[in-house]
Amino acid sequence: MGFSTTAGFALLFIAGLIAFGVVTTVVTSEIKEINKIIKLRNKEEVELRSSDFKIVNVTAINVTATTYNLTVIINNTGSTTFDCTRFTLLVDGVIINATCNVSKLYPLEYAKFTAGNLDGTVGSSHRLKVVSDNGIGRYTTFTVGG
Repeated sequence: MGFSTTAGFALLFIAGLIAFGVVTTVVTSEIKEINKIIKLRNKEEVELRSSDFKIVNVTAINVTATTYNLTVIINNTGSTTFDCTRFTLLVDGVIINATCNVSKLYPLEYAKFTAGNLDGTVGSSHRLKVVSDNGIGRYTTFTVGG
């Protein structure tokens, strides 16, 4: 009777150690994953806080009776470099296809976006929204000129 009790306690102790090892491994792995996520979030938050731009100038010139060409100049006023291909321009809530004269917009530099054949007549007023890849958006209004 004494030997079987000792053996039973030994088996339970070994099983407890194995279970503790498995739980420790899983918890350690999860803590590492959470730390990676926190670091990534902090990096994105720093980027967002150090990113900013402003719309410097908007020119809309009528090319036919019902269409116009749009030129938008923006200035990177933050300390983050923007990828110009990831900017989104919306006119009156509709995404427009615009091209940029540079591929990267470095801090304190300017970029020129152009779009053609947009619907509008001379004197019509429109609302422009420019959104960067990290979600910063700036608004302005413009009037089509002749």
